[in-house]
Amino acid sequence: MAIVLIVVIGLAVYFTFFFSYTCDDLSCYQAHQKECVKTKFINDQEEITWGYKIKGIDDKRCVVNVNALSIKEGEANNQKLIGKEMDCYLPLNSAVAPESDISRCHGRLKEELQNSIIQKLHSYILENVGQISEELEEII
Repeated sequence: MAIVLIVVIGLAVYFTFFFSYTCDDLSCYQAHQKECVKTKFINDQEEITWGYKIKGIDDKRCVVNVNALSIKEGEANNQKLIGKEMDCYLPLNSAVAPESDISRCHGRLKEELQNSIIQKLHSYILENVGQISEELEEII
């Protein structure tokens, strides 16, 4: 009787704290994200492969860990994103991609994404400073 009780308690602990579903397609993942059920999914997109892990509900928000698994296209300096993670806090019943609004996220991956955006903007401004100056003169 004691062995059965230990097995039942062990299974309850496993399914409560450690078990998570694994989805093979986006629709499966989105359904689990809407319900905020612990789930793992690899979102293989054209430019980057994201790893998602739904952790559960925290303060009426669904917490999703996002990991950059590989960069397929883009600038060479984007390779530094690989292996970085961030936790995104999404509204419940939401099926949007967690990385689509990084203002809801916290972590090293978010910081690197922001740095990449800032560097791109800086390069754009430097390359087009003459044109920007002309446009500003027209406004003034």
